[in-house]
Amino acid sequence: MTYAGLTASMFVYGITLIAALLLARVLGVSANSAEILAGSWSVGMIVTCAVAGAVLFGLQRVAVPRLRLITEKQIDKAARPLQAWVNKATDRPLQTAIILIAGASLFLELVLIRWQGSLFPVFALYKNFTLLACFCGLGIGYAMSRGKLLLPAALPLLALTLAVLTSLRYTGLPILQDMLFFVPVQEEKSVVAGLNTGDVFTWIFFNIPVYLLLIGTFILNVLIMIPVAQFCGALMARVEALKGYGCNLLGSIAGVVLLFALSWLWTGPAVWFALAALPLVWYQLASPVARAVGIVATLAALITVTLPVDSMVQSIYSPYQLIQRVSRADGYMRILSAGSHFQDVYDFRKGGSLRDNKDYKKTVGYYELPYSAAGRLDRVAIVGAGSGNDAAAALRMGAKTVDAVEIDPAIIALGRANHPEQPYANKRVNVINNDARTFFRSTKENYDAIVYSVLDSHILLSHGSNVRLDSFVYTQQGLAEAFARLKPGGLMSVSFTLPNELMGRKIYSMLTALAGAGKPIAIFCGDTHMHTTAFLVKKGGDVPLPVKFLAEHDLPDMTKTYAQDPGKIDLPTDDWPFFYMDAKMYPASYVLALVLVMALAGFLVRGFLPDQKWDKSMLPFFFLGSGFMLVETKAITELGLLFGNTWHVIGVTIIGVLVMAYFANLLAARLKPKSVMAPCVALLATIAAGYAVAMFGGLADAGWFVKLGMILLLTSPMLFSGLVFSSLLKNVKDVPSALAYNLLGAMLGGLLEYNSMQFGFAFLYLLAFALYAAAWVTAGNRR
Repeated sequence: MTYAGLTASMFVYGITLIAALLLARVLGVSANSAEILAGSWSVGMIVTCAVAGAVLFGLQRVAVPRLRLITEKQIDKAARPLQAWVNKATDRPLQTAIILIAGASLFLELVLIRWQGSLFPVFALYKNFTLLACFCGLGIGYAMSRGKLLLPAALPLLALTLAVLTSLRYTGLPILQDMLFFVPVQEEKSVVAGLNTGDVFTWIFFNIPVYLLLIGTFILNVLIMIPVAQFCGALMARVEALKGYGCNLLGSIAGVVLLFALSWLWTGPAVWFALAALPLVWYQLASPVARAVGIVATLAALITVTLPVDSMVQSIYSPYQLIQRVSRADGYMRILSAGSHFQDVYDFRKGGSLRDNKDYKKTVGYYELPYSAAGRLDRVAIVGAGSGNDAAAALRMGAKTVDAVEIDPAIIALGRANHPEQPYANKRVNVINNDARTFFRSTKENYDAIVYSVLDSHILLSHGSNVRLDSFVYTQQGLAEAFARLKPGGLMSVSFTLPNELMGRKIYSMLTALAGAGKPIAIFCGDTHMHTTAFLVKKGGDVPLPVKFLAEHDLPDMTKTYAQDPGKIDLPTDDWPFFYMDAKMYPASYVLALVLVMALAGFLVRGFLPDQKWDKSMLPFFFLGSGFMLVETKAITELGLLFGNTWHVIGVTIIGVLVMAYFANLLAARLKPKSVMAPCVALLATIAAGYAVAMFGGLADAGWFVKLGMILLLTSPMLFSGLVFSSLLKNVKDVPSALAYNLLGAMLGGLLEYNSMQFGFAFLYLLAFALYAAAWVTAGNRR
């Protein structure tokens, strides 16, 4: 297998798929999954499948072999001037190029993760998959750095990837909307994962398309990243080892800072991909062929991501997610998150048309229930305040002061502009852009009522973690911190869209276990979500059942159902924050996905590097990459708990990790250590200390001086591991190969991160300790 061959095949498959989707659209194929399962195949669908199959068969037999040769020849021709420049360039231009290309590679990796996560829920919830694909491509690319340059292929492949995924997402075929929006993980309950059937055929019908999507996207991501990493490796091979690595780190820092700034500005994918492509186009200007192909491919990519796929939808890329604003039939706003229902806005003012509508009787009751059950409403806190429905309800029910906490600034802005009751313009409402956990830790106020709106998250905490954005809100410690902010006799309401009865029993058990809590009640509210239930608990006594209010709004009491013993379940903690899982386990669905990743990575590594032998001298770099990935994940989760799980805290953490590695590189160049023993001992000692603090339960409630110590403790492993890495790297003749082993090791670290689902996040310290110890052992007494 050659790079050009696989690239040619992916172009054939991709263009054929896009053509088939367009043909289905022209023929009016409108069948959904239920009709297909029932055997209702339209003539248009049969024709589309037959034509696409015949075209693919013919192209694979006739066109692909020729196209492979043409592709290889054109890439080689386009790359010759670029190769000549690399061979003749002096040290300063080479270092500048390393900074720009390394920055572009990390920026492109993060952008692909964000953009793909905005299209399909499977990527939004499992970003690790895209991350591992990029690591695989970068690792292979660095390993191929001594071969013919492939950079001219990067931008056409990027354009193809954007076109294929955009076509799948916005083609408008109901069957694709049903299948590709399915998340094949049944162990994690969620509002977006919803296939519970024992029918094997149905399971295969829904799972195969999603796994084909994952496989195709994985291969495309790898093919995009290989040429970029290969070019960067070729540049680094011509520069002194530590200088080149330092430039690589500076570029990586610049890439993260750039995405940080663009997230703050709420920019969209057109800006992201334009900036990612700019350095790649710049270094291909000397080649007429590469210049023309690069510019055309970039324009095609930008046109794809700016196409008005739906003129009635306003798309906003907040720092967290893709928010889409649409209008309902009654004219009021509806908010979607990456295409899935997120929030509706209501006008429930007394005398309003919606309030008097019988269809909204339960919805009115859902929003006003907590305030009806609370005794006093002098001060109210709402977390997950969204666009303002809960705040409006609090005002209608007589709350004197409302602290409305919402993590996403884009949703706040939409609420300010579009909510008919204008709650965020009311002087009694304080709008706070923060995450719920940090708010309760930082506030000095006590409340008569604390209301958790529905916080079920469709997104993850970071690109390198499988923890959802709201996971640390629904832990025993998180609920206890909120409950502690209640005044005596105060009421806390936790609403949730329940995917099953066991989830409701889990919430009831967590509220019952709160110190000083009375007996909770559970009220089924329905709302516009099918199974939204409100759990109410009072500080210092039982919650009086508001019988009259429940009868008026037709809200049934479900307390007896959810007060039953939940059985053998694990309640979420800050160390094991997987609220959506019933118990600690290795989820079979995840194992299948991880096996898929390993199989794809093995296939691609063996295919592109058939003569590459396992080099024992590179093993330290492999283990250092694995340990680094685990320690970075732990730093993100711990610092998120300390300072808030907001996008800017996570961004600063990632930048801080890279800055630590950069300073370590400077120290290695200046100190010139004779062995790695001292930094290895310090590295293992700081990891052991971190594990001890994690087992102790963390120091989140401590003062700023202790928090500063925690920052040093959590980031110092990056400094010492970076010192080990740079100390070994300066004596390596093949620097790109060392980086290749390091990145492939990071893939292993990403896979091992899933152990947290079984053992908790503190366990990652033990794995990191073992991996770093392995790096020390394999390095031996190497100078």
